[in-house]
Amino acid sequence: MEKNLVSKNTKRKLIREIIFFSTLCLLSFLRAVATYVFVVPNGFAPGGIGGIASIIYNAVAKYSLPLAQSWFNPAVTIFVLNAPLLFLALKKINLKFAINTTICVLLYSGFMALMSGVKFPQFTATNAESSFMILAALVGGVLSGISLGFMLLSNASAGGTDVIAKVVYAQNPLLNVQWLVFLFDSIVVLLSCILGILAIEKGDEPSAAFVKILSPIFYSGITILITSKTAEIIHTGVESSVVFNIVTDKPDEVADAIIKKLGRGVTILTGEGVYTHSERKILLCVARKRQLLTTKRMVLALDPCAFVFITNAREVNGRGFTLPISRD
Repeated sequence: MEKNLVSKNTKRKLIREIIFFSTLCLLSFLRAVATYVFVVPNGFAPGGIGGIASIIYNAVAKYSLPLAQSWFNPAVTIFVLNAPLLFLALKKINLKFAINTTICVLLYSGFMALMSGVKFPQFTATNAESSFMILAALVGGVLSGISLGFMLLSNASAGGTDVIAKVVYAQNPLLNVQWLVFLFDSIVVLLSCILGILAIEKGDEPSAAFVKILSPIFYSGITILITSKTAEIIHTGVESSVVFNIVTDKPDEVADAIIKKLGRGVTILTGEGVYTHSERKILLCVARKRQLLTTKRMVLALDPCAFVFITNAREVNGRGFTLPISRD
């Protein structure tokens, strides 16, 4: 009996591992599609190692396409530049994250190399003014954001500035990982102006040259913004919540109404007014943002003199909300 139980647990663990690493494979493929199909062929540099690889590839391709497609192929550049960051992840974060990220980087680079080898179709705009350029920026950003968001939930990343942000987050958990990635990647976005400078031709008007310089920055900025926002939604949840802090002389009535009509829990705290030195009851309640107006009206209907202040809750875990997702 005990042997069968151990066998079942082993099978379940094996299935979970297969699903987990299959997910990493899919997410790495999405990141590779975003980079190879949408980012690189249009000369975007939406931050990170992928952005640096795109700048190097497109800059070299201006002078020697065969050299760009071989030694400076984005698949090669991404792997080489990620190597020291993987070592940093091992030293500063944890072994599991380092292993998962290494697997993702290998798969990411591998899929990029495979696509390059089979000449996978690319979504290339004809010029900077083409509507296809904005479509490429949007779709590339969404695919990258989906990949980044779910990788972070799985205690992994595709390397690059994601690792740097994770190291900073490990030192200060109050910081938002996605916006740290956005900050670091913005530097690479600004460097994308190099591609615009290389695109300037003799005889171009100053305005035309100015457009060529700024276009890679703007399109890269759109891509990175969409990536960060998509990843943030996935990482912290689509539906945001609010925190009600209610100072009232009718704590029992208000709390009872919130519990019965909204189905939300309430915590009663005791405080003291500094000016009056009188004891006051403070109700603490976390609700969905869609319940904000209903809650305000209900509280003021029961106690028009209630003092209410509301704050946003970036992430809520627990009963009635999303349970924490982690993989150590």
